[in-house]
Amino acid sequence: MDYNPAPKPKYKRFKPKRCERGKFSEKVRNQIKEHFKHKCQECGCKGIHIHHVKPKGSGVGRGTFSNGLLLCALCHNAIHSESSQVRLKYWQKIYKTSYGINYFKDREDLLFEAIMKRTNKN
Repeated sequence: MDYNPAPKPKYKRFKPKRCERGKFSEKVRNQIKEHFKHKCQECGCKGIHIHHVKPKGSGVGRGTFSNGLLLCALCHNAIHSESSQVRLKYWQKIYKTSYGINYFKDREDLLFEAIMKRTNKN
């Protein structure tokens, strides 16, 4: 008995996998670092970590420019270890004001929402 798996498609995926959509691309990482002048937004030290303002674990935080916060290692660790999430909620409020309510969404999310709105109107 021979094993003949179905051939893999040769075309590129139309929509990136959800796990990939949460990652910051190298291009976006560089844009964020340049925008914040390589400085931590909490303390002003050299920023090396890019933190999701809307976390990937929430299921909706994407790797977009408008969802990236540049931090130093100490501040990044402090945000992750804070159980009350006061700092994270502070930054979410700032980003919502600066970039709008959809600051954490990527192109696919916005396109899907537009399609759903159009479908529900009919």
